Amino acid sequence: MFKHTKLFFINITVYLILIICSELVFGYWFKDYNFGPQLRGKRIQKIVFNHNNEKTIYLRDFYGFREDGNIYEKYNTSKIKIIFNGGSTGDESYLNYDDTIVGKLNMYLNKDDTNLKIYNASLSGKSLKGHVKEFRSWFSNIPNFKPDIMIYYLGINDRIIRPDRWHDFNSNLDFFENIYWNITQKSFFYEKIKHVKDNFFFTQKDRYFTNDQDLIQKLKSNKFVSYEFAKSNYKIKSIEEKKVINHFKNNLKKLKDELNNFNIKPIFITQIRYDINGQKILFFLNEELKEFSKKNNYDIIKLDELINSPLYNSFIDTVHTNRKGSEEISKVLYPELKKILIGHYNN
Repeated sequence: MFKHTKLFFINITVYLILIICSELVFGYWFKDYNFGPQLRGKRIQKIVFNHNNEKTIYLRDFYGFREDGNIYEKYNTSKIKIIFNGGSTGDESYLNYDDTIVGKLNMYLNKDDTNLKIYNASLSGKSLKGHVKEFRSWFSNIPNFKPDIMIYYLGINDRIIRPDRWHDFNSNLDFFENIYWNITQKSFFYEKIKHVKDNFFFTQKDRYFTNDQDLIQKLKSNKFVSYEFAKSNYKIKSIEEKKVINHFKNNLKKLKDELNNFNIKPIFITQIRYDINGQKILFFLNEELKEFSKKNNYDIIKLDELINSPLYNSFIDTVHTNRKGSEEISKVLYPELKKILIGHYNN
């Protein structure tokens, strides 16, 4: 009995040593790709959304970008030169990649033989605070990562001041959470298990659609608030509004510091709702972004001014576009964006 027990523990010990050695050799504990727990749920991800038997596939690749290919491929990241960055309105997890704003922009760039590609770093729920933090939590861990341009599509998630959250690379994990999430990002065996899961037992979710009848009627009303009307009628009155705007201004300054550290040129895009300029606080955040861009000589595409008529049947809620809405926005953005990109690379 004793011999059997001893043999069992010897085998277990040898087995554990082999696992540990394999992890150290093949895992990402001491190598490039040493992503930490902040990237949990933000990379190597496959979700199939279903609505009325219509499926959409959402993929995030090995480095965390929303792509439409092999999510395990370790491609040459030095070729990443242009990045689109935002929250859920840029992530568009409920649409197939080719139907998203970034997918459409890349299609136009390809048709025009520009030899340019935009990589999508948008993450649902990410605010300006997250855009600042991700340089240290995410981008600095990507080997040979030296993009030229970062296109920011932001404002929606900054309309209120939120506490630190997972979406914004919140680091408040307890001891055991930290161990578990490090394993998910660095373990060789965990990646192999996930590979099997993504191919044969992938996550399926119901695609997001609102059942709020009041909201559905609101979206059907085709309400339109022009930039000119908003500029003439909106006034900052409450202390809370002033706090939100000052918080946004302070984070823009922090973002500028990170962009300078990484030597990245930003291009900003103002955001809209289903009624274009119908929300006062978003209007003032857009105005602040314009002032910031002007002061720092940054390029900005003023989507809130360029869209001067209603976008009919283009939203699934007050801020998220459907397939038609994303195509309409990409058509407005593309001529402005192409002009900036071609000018930059010609120089």
